[in-house]
Amino acid sequence: MKVALLAFSVRGAMGQYLEALVPPLSKYLDLTLFVPEHFEGAIPTRVVRFPSGTSKAEALKRFLDPGQARALWRKILSEKPDRLYLFNGEGYPWALLLSRWAREEGIPLFLTLHDPDPHPGNVWEAANALLRRWVVPLATSVHVHSHVFVDKARQLGARDVVVIPHGSFADRFLRYAKPNVQREEDLVLLFGRLEAYKGVDVLVRAILALGGRRRALIAGPGRLPLILREAMREYPSWFEVHNRYIPDEEAALFFQRASVLVLPYRQATQSSLPLIGAAFGLAVVASAVGAFVEDVPRVGGILVPPNDPNALAQALLPLEPHKDQKERAFGEVLLELSFDALAPRFFAWLAGRGGV
Repeated sequence: MKVALLAFSVRGAMGQYLEALVPPLSKYLDLTLFVPEHFEGAIPTRVVRFPSGTSKAEALKRFLDPGQARALWRKILSEKPDRLYLFNGEGYPWALLLSRWAREEGIPLFLTLHDPDPHPGNVWEAANALLRRWVVPLATSVHVHSHVFVDKARQLGARDVVVIPHGSFADRFLRYAKPNVQREEDLVLLFGRLEAYKGVDVLVRAILALGGRRRALIAGPGRLPLILREAMREYPSWFEVHNRYIPDEEAALFFQRASVLVLPYRQATQSSLPLIGAAFGLAVVASAVGAFVEDVPRVGGILVPPNDPNALAQALLPLEPHKDQKERAFGEVLLELSFDALAPRFFAWLAGRGGV
């Protein structure tokens, strides 16, 4: 079976996802990956890159150009695929055109719905959420990562919905783990791009409420909220902030130093972070939103009400790193959710065999 896998977004976690999924999946089918030209992942399969622009303005101009979409479609057709797998970007303007052209050619469309609910505060995602309402109903089958999103996918018009959980990227970071790194028992880690919906301000208020009994390591690019900047000035020893892109090697060091991974999100779909934290032996504390309600208990973590600094503070105070967490997580969760283990389920889904 020949599959054209198309991904419009390949930066950050999306690119990491592709690098983790494609190699094992390509053992089961003839796979060609179609990605923007800036994709730098090491993929042992055929990769076709297409222009996407060097800025957001240029990218938007291209994605509004049907001629550019048609050029990409000709490249996809030249591979004579049996399936078109839209890995992400179902709300991009090109996705609407490509999905209709696939239907005209009799090529079944499969898509992964990463964010059934758009993240608040993101204009681009809000626009995508409008366009995908015309794309999702055209799919033969839609994949979501958690049972909590099955009904939402159906509300968007999905005719068939399957659940395959989010796989683990932990190996990507564990390879950089160093010996003799001192675990800091009072240090909690918030890692990733800083967006308003991720509740950075909720964590700051929780740390302030704890009066220094816990310190926060906040690492990732994005805008620092005012409350964090003020707290850093007033209590510099309570907050360690690395406001920039964090390479994998440095991220591994942060996961080794911290004792708790905290995810105080106001809204979430799913995340690779609970599995990464568990692999490094961190206790995991997250808001009870999105797929966290399934993913966090799976690794022995704790759920707290969203947007509640006091509840978060109470959950952080007694926690210590689980010395056996890494072994338990690998034995019971990480191996089960490795992409080598999940690839047959993706293959069964794309083959239309069900039972995934």
